[in-house]
Amino acid sequence: MQMITAKPVVDKQYWILRQDGHKIGNIEAVDDGFQVKINNEVTRFKTVNMIKQRAAIEFETVGNKPSRDPATFHVHGFPAGCRVHNPIWDVKHKLPLYTKDKKSKSWYAAGWYQVKQHRHWELLQSPKLISLERYPYQGPFLTKEQANDKSVS
Repeated sequence: MQMITAKPVVDKQYWILRQDGHKIGNIEAVDDGFQVKINNEVTRFKTVNMIKQRAAIEFETVGNKPSRDPATFHVHGFPAGCRVHNPIWDVKHKLPLYTKDKKSKSWYAAGWYQVKQHRHWELLQSPKLISLERYPYQGPFLTKEQANDKSVS
């Protein structure tokens, strides 16, 4: 028999209980604590820790989202920071370019860059191509740390 897991639906208020991939009940916050419903049987607890100890339920954390597919967030190995559409390598500028939507006309350069704007060098991730055409820049770099190491005075 597999352990019961509680997946949060509303943070610290409502969880769905699953065992062997099937929903078997829920946990709901009530006035004086929490009530656990499993197969139409209701049990009350004062705290979540008491539920963990006495009912042997494992709580998933809120931040456990499935990992993003790394291929859809990179262009030729450079990080884009968002979902990539229309990835290309611009031979003229020697840059990995992409758009944020399939029909978009705005192009972005994947990676980290040092861009000189208004007498100051700024560290940017995935700037618009037009910014790189207008201002002096260094890059692309694979990581923020690499871009910082190559910082310009």
